[in-house]
Amino acid sequence: MNWSYKNSIFLTKIFIILFCAAYAAVVAACPFLVGLYLASSYTAAGMSPIPFMATIYLCAVPAGIILWKLWKLIGNIGRENIFTDENISCLRWISWMCFAVAAVTLGSSFYYLFWGIASGLTVFMGLLIRVIKNTFERAKELKDENDFTI
Repeated sequence: MNWSYKNSIFLTKIFIILFCAAYAAVVAACPFLVGLYLASSYTAAGMSPIPFMATIYLCAVPAGIILWKLWKLIGNIGRENIFTDENISCLRWISWMCFAVAAVTLGSSFYYLFWGIASGLTVFMGLLIRVIKNTFERAKELKDENDFTI
């Protein structure tokens, strides 16, 4: 099989769909999963499930936005609309949603230290997306400048 640009876009869409399914399953099964985690964890044994569920549900909102923006972004790239204002906006939204998750998990680290690790990771991801967004923004400026050059 010859691996192509279109195959890569298709595979990315499949992974986004799979992640959306996992996202929906986790949101739906959150009380069960938190209960299972608390029952099997040495560090969280005896803790109330409410803060854990609140953290997960608060993070679910920005995570859903991230998935939607990723879907739009990969769709635009598949249509060969790459350095556009819409894609820059998608990347901006994704980075801010990473920072929103980081804020929620940082606050949650006061009751469970693991969330602090998750917070650090999502800040790092948000920073990476910001760099990509800035690269897209600059590439769009160069593309626009080139389009107007005779």
